[in-house]
Amino acid sequence: MATTASSTEARAAARFSAASRRVETAFRIVRKEAYAGACDARHTLALRQLEDALNELAQAEEEFDATLTFDPKTTN
Repeated sequence: MATTASSTEARAAARFSAASRRVETAFRIVRKEAYAGACDARHTLALRQLEDALNELAQAEEEFDATLTFDPKTTN
């Protein structure tokens, strides 16, 4: 059982880490597009990608937190 819990926690942590990297990448793209004076369509696309990355990060954080939440009913 501990292996399963650890594996679940590892997957949740990996998802959170990957989502964090996607947010960082998307944020850099938004900044680059704004600095370069990109057309509205490119800037809008970059903002949408950032928004999607932030949503994924929020979901990944919830999943990770849920794996670490102590539930006394599941322990002996």
